[in-house]
Amino acid sequence: MAKNKNHHLLKRGDTWYFRKKVRGKWIKKGLSTSVTEARRLRDEYLKEIVVYGDIQKPQVSQDEGLLFGEVAKEWIEIKAREIKSSTLRDYRSSMNYHILPRLGNLPIKDIGYLEIKRLTATLSCSGKRLKNVMVPMREVFKFAQLAGFIDKNPMSLVANPKVEKPDIHPLSMEEIRLFLENVSPKHRNFFTTAFFTGMRFGEMAALKWKHVDFKRGIIKVRETRVRGEEGRPKTKKSVRDLTMLPPVIEAMRDQRKYTMGKSQYVFLNQYHRPLLPDSTNQHVWKPALKKAGLEKRRLYETRHTFATLMLDAGELPGWVQQMMGHETLQMIHDRYYLYIKNYRRDDGSAFMENVYNVSKSLELNDVDEKGAPNVPQMENGESAAPTNSPKSLSNNL
Repeated sequence: MAKNKNHHLLKRGDTWYFRKKVRGKWIKKGLSTSVTEARRLRDEYLKEIVVYGDIQKPQVSQDEGLLFGEVAKEWIEIKAREIKSSTLRDYRSSMNYHILPRLGNLPIKDIGYLEIKRLTATLSCSGKRLKNVMVPMREVFKFAQLAGFIDKNPMSLVANPKVEKPDIHPLSMEEIRLFLENVSPKHRNFFTTAFFTGMRFGEMAALKWKHVDFKRGIIKVRETRVRGEEGRPKTKKSVRDLTMLPPVIEAMRDQRKYTMGKSQYVFLNQYHRPLLPDSTNQHVWKPALKKAGLEKRRLYETRHTFATLMLDAGELPGWVQQMMGHETLQMIHDRYYLYIKNYRRDDGSAFMENVYNVSKSLELNDVDEKGAPNVPQMENGESAAPTNSPKSLSNNL
């Protein structure tokens, strides 16, 4: 039987890694994109393990200085105390799979503009992904300069790649109604809230009943949930109070029957756990779009839908910015400029009058008159929806 030439080698992407269990602990080292070079380095590591019982740290002469990998390791140990664990995982992934295999064993003072450009030229990923990969690399060089390991920061000469923003495909008011008619009833309140608040998925997944204020008619965005970890929202501006428009008030009132008193979370999946983005996208969002006969879209389009509906109705861009938690008004203008019309109000009433109620009136005209609709009952301390608003999207669609 032929001997496996690549024993203890593992290939991820274009890079070969050394992987071996020593004294109950796995050792993993980035080697090279060349399998021949990877085999040579592996054999050296295996010899060190036989002689020393472990892989020896490289001996660096005073003239060579610190290796990039050594500086990166010290940086990540310090940085780990300052950032979220989800961000830390992203940094580690970028460094381990893209950066360290190529730069890790080079003296950091010898890495210049050319070496960095050669590295980025070999990465076959989108502009957005490449920009994210470069974030920890920029941090390491900045750390090295401030610590006095290098005199100049070569990353200051390297521009970020251009990132083309994908086109947005928001839903119209008619398409929202079609979607809500066809989505699973268990998730109708979730999507009603998403369409008419502009909240991010993670913010809704982490939303707790203690942050839903019926008396003031607001939702307090104080947490987000990313990869199962809860923490502060994305930015300072993301910590905000959202006005609950009438359809959101009704959705929240209806949602109380399902989760209030049973869980601290407002929205839960079929297993009574916080919602997950991939599962919701695959098993709820996409099937509902298909059933409604609507074109495929990203789940994130619920957020774009809110922005375009409000701006198209004449709401102030500043109010839309505050509701969405954007850092600057420029972000609203750059992303949604075509939807901005005359500036009128900043409370959602323009949308309710010019879009929501008009759409509802057209719908009611298409059915036989069945008497006056029920008016939502006011509850102690709650803000009642305006009398000209629908009782409930789930009951009227």
